[in-house]
Amino acid sequence: MTEKQASIYRFIDEWWKEFGYAPSIDDIMRATNDKSRSSVHHVIVRLCEMGVCKRIPGKKSVRPSYMRVRDVV
Repeated sequence: MTEKQASIYRFIDEWWKEFGYAPSIDDIMRATNDKSRSSVHHVIVRLCEMGVCKRIPGKKSVRPSYMRVRDVV
């Protein structure tokens, strides 16, 4: 996992713990000082491919893979 992937994963994880839902791409961009939505999106897709994050069925958000869907919905 690259440093950028790790920082985005940590941000998603902390956001879920604090708010109980996924951060927007804009929230992630602000937190990581990234200037491109597409680069953040590519990192999120890669995190899902690696298995550390999962997409929530029927929604555009992601969650850390250790969380169960029934805990989220």
